[in-house]
Amino acid sequence: MEETHLKTYVGALAALAAALAASWVYWYGLPFDYGLALGAGVFAGLVLLGFVLSVRINERTVMGTWDVWLLLAVVALGPTWAALAAVPTAFVVGRRDWLRVAYDASQNVIIVHLAGAAFSLVSGPLLLSGGGGVAELCYGTLAAGATLVVANEAIDGGLLRVKYGQSLRETWEENWRPYLISDAANVLTAGLGVLAFLVYGPVAALVAVAGTMGSRALAYRSREHVEKTREVLEQNRSLREALLTSHTAFGGKMIQELGRKDGYTHRHAAAVAVYAEDLGREMKLGGERVARLRMAGLLHNVGLFGLPDELLLTTGKINSVARHQIVEHPTRGEEMLSAVPDFEDVASWVRWHHERPDGRGYPDKLRGAWIPVEAMILAVGQAYAAMVLDQPRRSGIGSEKARAQLVSGIDTEFDGTVVKAFLRILDTESEGYRMADDHRFALSAALGARNRQDASPAREDADGVSEAK
Repeated sequence: MEETHLKTYVGALAALAAALAASWVYWYGLPFDYGLALGAGVFAGLVLLGFVLSVRINERTVMGTWDVWLLLAVVALGPTWAALAAVPTAFVVGRRDWLRVAYDASQNVIIVHLAGAAFSLVSGPLLLSGGGGVAELCYGTLAAGATLVVANEAIDGGLLRVKYGQSLRETWEENWRPYLISDAANVLTAGLGVLAFLVYGPVAALVAVAGTMGSRALAYRSREHVEKTREVLEQNRSLREALLTSHTAFGGKMIQELGRKDGYTHRHAAAVAVYAEDLGREMKLGGERVARLRMAGLLHNVGLFGLPDELLLTTGKINSVARHQIVEHPTRGEEMLSAVPDFEDVASWVRWHHERPDGRGYPDKLRGAWIPVEAMILAVGQAYAAMVLDQPRRSGIGSEKARAQLVSGIDTEFDGTVVKAFLRILDTESEGYRMADDHRFALSAALGARNRQDASPAREDADGVSEAK
């Protein structure tokens, strides 16, 4: 399916390239002389050299100064001859991969014709028309350069989306934003090259060469900055994971101690951690949010720690004082967890795991949309686990009755979207999962990492096309 989409995308680019080329020839004709042919040959060598000396940004993208020479070819020769000058590079880049050759050739034809259209709004191609003022030609070059860069980035962004599933935001952060200065330097280099040619003649070549060298240096610096930023982010991620693991172990000890007293709290905590994690995945929450939600499920009753043993172990009806102490456990849990660095969100979810959509929950009587989805997930997970597990006060009920109670509480006690997601999970799981009594619900298993996310298959570049900035 991915290869089909890729071929469709390249085919669409090829059709657009053919349409633009035919339209240009229709409106402006196809002039020919030996000077144009010689110029196309010279620029073909320069474009190819710019690609050979490019900077590899990552495994998918390279960045070069070939666009400076391609832009100057557009200005000097017009889009038709500029497109011909870019053909050798497409074959070198694609080697024997014809899909890759088609992509690069189509991309080059599109961007040079769009750049030529922008330039022609101010003046005809420089060497063909021989006219136009210095200011008009320079402004036209800058407009053409900006158009060429934007069109090139848009086509590459489309490829990253089709081939790799990369979002626009990821493309902006990884492939566009860090290299804006280098792209601007390329456009400015072409503009200065045209100005130098008009005023000083052949010295324009020196300006172009110097500009491309400076642009290449900027690309190197940008790449190094991106790599350092990526390293820092990776270190922060590793540190957060280490902290999460250590806090999980510490919280697990507290829950285990409660479980020794009542024989229930640790089993309930493990079940809520499993249910909350699976619900987070079912509702397409991010990986880090799912991990933190699992932690919140494990520690949602940590506020019970320190309460009198007789309160936890009583099997009779509790009085108003005892009920008030129990009702305070979400607030106590939040106070305990908020003291842990980077646990503010987990603490808030724990505080609100007894809130209800109808506003009759506690401790803050939040309503509907004011309750975070993570807290609503905990509410469903903890309620179901409490129903199916044996407690000191009562025996557990069957999974069918527990499901019925969840359904009857939709939009009053529980969020309907969360309940429906949980029912979908229960429909695909075993009876042991529904009763929270198989191996996954042991506290030791709940404390460990559960890697149940599907691993994305490695994507190979050999059968695709490459991206060049």
